[in-house]
Amino acid sequence: MTEEEYIRMRNLLDTVIEQQAIFAENQRKAGERQAKTDEQLARNAEQTENTTKGITALLALAEMHEQEIAKTNKEMALRFKETDDRINILVDVVERYITRGQ
Repeated sequence: MTEEEYIRMRNLLDTVIEQQAIFAENQRKAGERQAKTDEQLARNAEQTENTTKGITALLALAEMHEQEIAKTNKEMALRFKETDDRINILVDVVERYITRGQ
């Protein structure tokens, strides 16, 4: 092997070693980014779970309120009917009184 060939081989070997070092550094950085991404995904999953629990609780509360409102509406309808019946009885009494009085 001539000195020229040796230098060319040495330069080639240095280039491969340098590229390997760059590749290793890029791999390390990619690993760090992946770890950060995994942490963020875990936080997002936890936030999603908490949000889902909150929404479920709100839906249950809304259902309870809806049932209470429906019950109140039924009670009010019954009271309105009772009031209408009493007003009709009063109207009948007044009409009979007026009719007999004339």
